[in-house]
Amino acid sequence: MTGSEDQSEIFQVVGRFNLRPGAEAVWDAAFRERIEEAASAPGWLGVAAWAPLDAPQERIVVGRWRAREDYDAWALGESYLRTKSVLDSCQTAPPKIEWFRSVVIMDKAGAGA
Repeated sequence: MTGSEDQSEIFQVVGRFNLRPGAEAVWDAAFRERIEEAASAPGWLGVAAWAPLDAPQERIVVGRWRAREDYDAWALGESYLRTKSVLDSCQTAPPKIEWFRSVVIMDKAGAGA
């Protein structure tokens, strides 16, 4: 693929969450429930949640969507709101959320490997 070929844009939402000590398992379970239900949402492409090795009470979540509007519509749904209250109760503060749009994406998962 050359740089002049058209690619569909992908939107990525990155959230940083600080968890209360001892709340990690509850947060992780609620987040798994959330993403299992998100998988059927229009525009949802995938998600990864990470715990930094030097900060096990933090979570970094990277979600991918076809359009920001798809995420916004899903975030108004019952499953999102239900899990939000559980996730929020495990956190020490509101998460830091950032949005990105794709410029270049290349990974083995996208190549069918």
